[in-house]
Amino acid sequence: MKRVAAMLFAAASLTPPIAWAQGSSAIPLDKATVSREVAQRTLMKNQISATVARQIVDACVDFARNQQGGPGNYAIFVLAPNGDIVDAHVMDGVMPIGVETGLLKAKTALYARTPSSAVAQRFSDVDGRVIRLDLGKESGLAYYFVGGGLPIVVENNLIGAIGVGGGNMDEQCAYQALTKVLGPQPPLPTPAGRGGRGQ
Repeated sequence: MKRVAAMLFAAASLTPPIAWAQGSSAIPLDKATVSREVAQRTLMKNQISATVARQIVDACVDFARNQQGGPGNYAIFVLAPNGDIVDAHVMDGVMPIGVETGLLKAKTALYARTPSSAVAQRFSDVDGRVIRLDLGKESGLAYYFVGGGLPIVVENNLIGAIGVGGGNMDEQCAYQALTKVLGPQPPLPTPAGRGGRGQ
């Protein structure tokens, strides 16, 4: 099993990420990232600001409350490029597995620099079943190969990632929230098998 995990990790490292960058957004980079004063203190400039992270979380909650077919329940995480949680919200009724997977999806999108559903497609078997592996667990890294995690990119700079779990439209919740706050986003990967939706 360890050998299989090592081989998959190597394959993931060698597979180039699907491009996830837009040429322009509704919000400029300096308005989406931390202030100059914060950057001087933390030595990191291209990190999503708490204000924009909260706007994205709120937009995802709005999507959940107004989605077709009735309100949804989601766990939403917005991460900084170093993996720290900048903002998070767990709606009433989300099961524990939805909270866990929301965070893992955000980490997957952050480390792979691509939607978690695109990673899922790389590691789906012929029946469309998605393989979950906690790769790099000792280093605090974890991958969850299911849709719902998206990188947050402004002016071709990765400033964070969002992960949504617990609902039946996780990826759409994340995508619509980014579109509402940051402007047009690249198209989502085309689902293959069962790889794009769910917990």
